[in-house]
Amino acid sequence: MCEGPSSISGPIPPDPSLFPQYYKRPASARGRLEGNHDGTLALLSGPLAPDPVLYPGCYSARTPAQHPRISPNATHILERGQKGVLLVFFKQRVMHDFGKENVRRLREIQKRSKEQEAERAQSRAVPVKALWTASKYQNVPSRVMAQLQARSISRLFKLQLQVQGQTIDFIKHNARTAGKTVIRRSQSLTNLRDKPVPSAVKGQVPQYLQERKEQWRKEKEERRRNTPDPTVPTGHTLMPENERQETLKSLKETHRSLVTELLSLPLKADSLSIRSRRAQLDCRLSEIEEAIKIFSRDRVFVKIDS
Repeated sequence: MCEGPSSISGPIPPDPSLFPQYYKRPASARGRLEGNHDGTLALLSGPLAPDPVLYPGCYSARTPAQHPRISPNATHILERGQKGVLLVFFKQRVMHDFGKENVRRLREIQKRSKEQEAERAQSRAVPVKALWTASKYQNVPSRVMAQLQARSISRLFKLQLQVQGQTIDFIKHNARTAGKTVIRRSQSLTNLRDKPVPSAVKGQVPQYLQERKEQWRKEKEERRRNTPDPTVPTGHTLMPENERQETLKSLKETHRSLVTELLSLPLKADSLSIRSRRAQLDCRLSEIEEAIKIFSRDRVFVKIDS
């Protein structure tokens, strides 16, 4: 008997337990094709399963997870290759399960009806339980009932009172007394009775609205008057209109009198006193003219004395 694998090619392959090296692949092929990264696992390509004693790494109670050798950015390419290109353009219609929907709705209706029934049961009036009474008091009459019966009997006797053999009709008596009684009304009711009730006139604003509008107008005018003017310079105040007119009038009168005095001076006389007086009048007239220009404006601001 010769050792080593037989050189005769036949239908029966050699025994892998006797000749394991016959089924070994190169390390590069095992690591690249079978995923053997550490180089210790020897996967055989023969038709017979390897011996678990010699190759325990080939058997495991847990199936190894085979992750695709593909990058996350190319996942859509893998899905397109597995599902096809037409699914991208023609998406499948999602089938709606109406049976499950009906069951869900029925359960919701049942739950709602149970809640409503519980609410009605809680809101329903609970019958009052009778108080316990001893058997020895069952035949004893009620004192309250006896008093009520006595009052009703006395009321019947009062209605049948007779004075000098005649029955008194209290209804007619009260009616006659009420007719003779003078009703005293309060002062407010008397005024309302004498004064006619005002009625609204179509097309005319009511009086209370007119009064309210006038009140709003006065309040608005008061707020506008009290609101500080933003155009007023700091440290100044606006001169009243009547005071401005009076000041302007007095300035014009002074200007007129100074012009008259200046014209009354002799032209031929050229003494020192006349020249000084003419210079004073010219200076005074220039100041008054500047003041007239200022007070001729619509608004004049006066500096506040601090």
